[in-house]
Amino acid sequence: MIAVMMAATLTASAQMEPGTFSMMPKVGFNASDITGGKNVLDNRNGIVAGFDFEYKTSDWFGISFGANYSQQGWKYKQGGEKQENDYINVPVMAKFYVWKGLSVNTGIQAGFLTKTKGAFEKEDLRKFDLSIPFGISYEFPFGLNIDVRFVEGATDVVKNEPRWMINEAPKWLTDWQGYEEKNKNRVLEITLGYKFPL
Repeated sequence: MIAVMMAATLTASAQMEPGTFSMMPKVGFNASDITGGKNVLDNRNGIVAGFDFEYKTSDWFGISFGANYSQQGWKYKQGGEKQENDYINVPVMAKFYVWKGLSVNTGIQAGFLTKTKGAFEKEDLRKFDLSIPFGISYEFPFGLNIDVRFVEGATDVVKNEPRWMINEAPKWLTDWQGYEEKNKNRVLEITLGYKFPL
């Protein structure tokens, strides 16, 4: 029974045409930091997981939207301490199919801060993050999808100077004074998904 259901799903996925509405669970990893870090900050590596819905309007164009849980933040090069900021991201993407299953994608993404751990506490950071995702994806005929996406933040992450920054921070970090600069999220995201029609 399971084999028959899998075969039916694969066949249906391979036959998706314009006018088809589909869903794609996905999981992967990302590397993130913020702008303004100069030589002080390094990437935080994390996990991203969620799902996308897509409506394919024609052979060359589709519109997708979804929700993803994304582990973001940054790491300090000296000391190795992490700032862990987790988001629920809601991307809306335009997908331009340039060759068979290969598409170039861009759009807009709303992010909602759900969890923080590190020197910057939740009250120090903005709860809402607006960003611009763009990248490429390839969909195999049997439904497997590989997506590589870069997300460039459009809004500042840091709202307030952390309380500990005044007296307790090491000199190398106070010299950075990154909280006074434009601190926007930057995320490189690679995911693997499986698309099936609804």
